[in-house]
Amino acid sequence: MTLIDKLKCWLHLTPNCDPSLVVRNIAYFSGSEAHVNNKLDIFLPAARANSELTAVDQDKSRRRQIPVIVHVHGGGWVRGSRISEGRGGPTVGRTCAQEGFIGVVVSYRLARISLISYLAWSLIFGLIIIIIGIGLLSWQLIVGYFAFMIAAYGYNFFYQVRKPVNIDHMMDDIARALVYIRDHINEHCSHADPNQIFLSGHSAGSHLISLLVLDKSHLQRHHFSLASIQGVIATSGIYSLTNPTHDSENNIRNWIFRILYSSNLIYPKGKTAKDYSPIEYIKEDDDIPPFLVMSARFDMGLEVDGKRFYERFQTCRQSAEYYVVSGTHGNIASNFSKNDARKHFFEFIRQHTTH
Repeated sequence: MTLIDKLKCWLHLTPNCDPSLVVRNIAYFSGSEAHVNNKLDIFLPAARANSELTAVDQDKSRRRQIPVIVHVHGGGWVRGSRISEGRGGPTVGRTCAQEGFIGVVVSYRLARISLISYLAWSLIFGLIIIIIGIGLLSWQLIVGYFAFMIAAYGYNFFYQVRKPVNIDHMMDDIARALVYIRDHINEHCSHADPNQIFLSGHSAGSHLISLLVLDKSHLQRHHFSLASIQGVIATSGIYSLTNPTHDSENNIRNWIFRILYSSNLIYPKGKTAKDYSPIEYIKEDDDIPPFLVMSARFDMGLEVDGKRFYERFQTCRQSAEYYVVSGTHGNIASNFSKNDARKHFFEFIRQHTTH
């Protein structure tokens, strides 16, 4: 542990007790298109020193194949990472290890914020700054804010840190992470079972994992078998890109969501938002792993989409469960270790684990 890590623990900026073994910054792809975000962290369950177990029980425990839970963070497709506590990835990974599973938290390439989204967010925060500036009689604060926002967008737009990223790039990254896990997870844990993978995602990450499983072309492109995925846990996700917060596409809430979030997405030529909406791919008699869908009580309106997503599974006679968890869109992930999402999450996994 570095001095900075110790300081963070002392200031309670990061959890000061982590009983799992964490293998960080593993590059899951190293091809010509490799990106700095093509990395994952693995949270391994700590060795249990329980003297009450008999020698036979200890031997069974050592021989038990351990399912792998792969979590994909949210962030509106433009922000967040696997190491961000606020996005919940490390919390999910640690909790999986504490429950006796292997947790893998994945980063992926992010889209660049669109001009319309950037202007909308600038206006929202700008109004707050204007009110504060007027109250403090400080025009310098107002001018400084807008100068900073213009400079920040210029940096984002002109500084070529990465090529423009579309949804297929994100899907490729997650599929490549799964291929790495299939081929290499036993190098990190000999008891890992790459044939028992559970996918988990929050917000934009929930959209990506749902699309990955339901639109099978993405996994097929990387020669990854859907049979290895035993279940999908979709938390506070977006399943209908055109109308996630209301049944009518022209409802004001959907317009706001599209301006602030969906406008950041770039679609490959000839494709539309409907082509990347997971709900469009739920079909009767199709081979779909069981889904657990969870929404927060206050979920930015996305609880509408969560319930609609679950009902589509029911209509098509596919296996799915749905729960509403107390809290907000953000803390359903960041407080995962303490809220009811944890209970539903691991009950679902244990129910669908094959021993």
